[in-house]
Amino acid sequence: MINHWSRPVIDRQQIALFAPTLDAFIEENHPVRIVDEVLRQIDFGPWEQEYDQFIGQPPIHPRVLAGVLLYGISLGIRSSRKLEDCCGNRLDFLWLAEGRQIDHSTICKFRSEHPQQLKQLFRDLVLTAREMGLVRLNQVTWDGTRIRGNNSRHAIAGHKKLEELIQELDNQFDQMLKEANAVDVEEQKLFGQEGHSVPLPKELARKHKRLEALKRAMETLKKMQADRGNRKDMSPRGPRIPLSDSDARILPNKEGGYAPNYTPVLAVDSEAGIVVDAVVVVGRNEDATIAPSLERIEQNLGELPKQALADSAFHTGSNLELLERKQVQGLIPERQSFIENPALRADPSQAVAEADWAKLPVNPQAKVLDKAAFIYIPERDVYFCPMGRALQFIGMRKYRRENCQGVYRVYQGRQCVICPLRSRCVAGKSKARSVYRDEYDEARKRAQDRLQSEAGKKAYNQRWPVAEGRFGVIKSVIGMRQFLLRGLAKVSLEWIWTAAAYNLKVMLRHQIQKKGGRIAMA
Repeated sequence: MINHWSRPVIDRQQIALFAPTLDAFIEENHPVRIVDEVLRQIDFGPWEQEYDQFIGQPPIHPRVLAGVLLYGISLGIRSSRKLEDCCGNRLDFLWLAEGRQIDHSTICKFRSEHPQQLKQLFRDLVLTAREMGLVRLNQVTWDGTRIRGNNSRHAIAGHKKLEELIQELDNQFDQMLKEANAVDVEEQKLFGQEGHSVPLPKELARKHKRLEALKRAMETLKKMQADRGNRKDMSPRGPRIPLSDSDARILPNKEGGYAPNYTPVLAVDSEAGIVVDAVVVVGRNEDATIAPSLERIEQNLGELPKQALADSAFHTGSNLELLERKQVQGLIPERQSFIENPALRADPSQAVAEADWAKLPVNPQAKVLDKAAFIYIPERDVYFCPMGRALQFIGMRKYRRENCQGVYRVYQGRQCVICPLRSRCVAGKSKARSVYRDEYDEARKRAQDRLQSEAGKKAYNQRWPVAEGRFGVIKSVIGMRQFLLRGLAKVSLEWIWTAAAYNLKVMLRHQIQKKGGRIAMA
């Protein structure tokens, strides 16, 4: 019978006089070559200073470790043990690491250390992308998402359960400590003072560490309870906290249900989707990221974006005022918008038709007519209610919110007692309706006018694919649906590694499309 099968290129047992090189196994346009090329042109001097060059075994250069991490993450390989396996078995990783067998503990340690150097590496990659023409800063989009913390959704506790756990562990710790001390006493009787005492059991040290973690969680829980105050929109059971990662917060998952989550935020340049800033916040405090993010972008790239897009979660008066002050055009919609609002009428001193009363905007929290139902006339410094009656300025009142404090101007109606809309307009036992105006209301009005313009609508329509597309790739392709590390500090580093790897992935695709063209560097 004729043997028509393909023959082996290299016989496993054949001794070759001229063996093929490792480089020969990696094709010329392979993405790993571009990764190596990019990283070789970045200054790793600040990383090198962290290593001792005189004691112990020669360390692996940080460029190699950073390359293995970034290349692995871009392929969706995030586990340190899987990266260790790749370095020993995959040709592209063998080529990148130049044959080094890198232990998983080395990778894990490197990933969670060197925060300042990592931020500099992220900056250098963004600058490289800019030199490639992938970053223009004409338009930057901010968006946040939910990513699970490294904590079981069942391993959470409220105040009562946490107290019980602390008491139980405290009792166990005391009992084990007494037993260890008793052993020391017996040793001293047998061997005298010169005898060696038995070291504390490892389990005792673990329990002590666990006890300290639970006590820190209790302190965090008390602070959360104090921040809640007497808010009526919170669960009467009180706050709960994850036990394994107390920096995470119980938040709704994107796919449904509740679990310990973090809120990562990205700032993405719209030109090619390069991430120009990445940060992780605890809880739902996404709006507080705009100001520091702008500062980092300006510091890293030397200029601010011309236009800033974000969803309603970022809509605060302070953010809008900041963008105007920095001459950045902000397109951020209100948190509560009403498509149909009969209160917007040509003459606000005329009452809204009774047939349209049911269409008036209602605040979902207060369950009364929203502030949007009251029209402000700046020339007269008054608000007009849906019945066409004026709410006059009556004084100032201080306010303090989560991220800012200031002073309200208070406007109040005078004929609310006889108003037919009183039951839908005045809350509780109040005798008159009050409307509050802060120092940012004018900025909110200008922002809303920009969004309603044709140019504003066209620009804002680009927000969803730019922002959500990045999270789609990071979650589906890179596989970032749960953090591997614990604690805000380490989770933040993991997020920057992920953002840097994503940027590298975009740069690789750009270079491959250019059919192997070399990267132009400044």
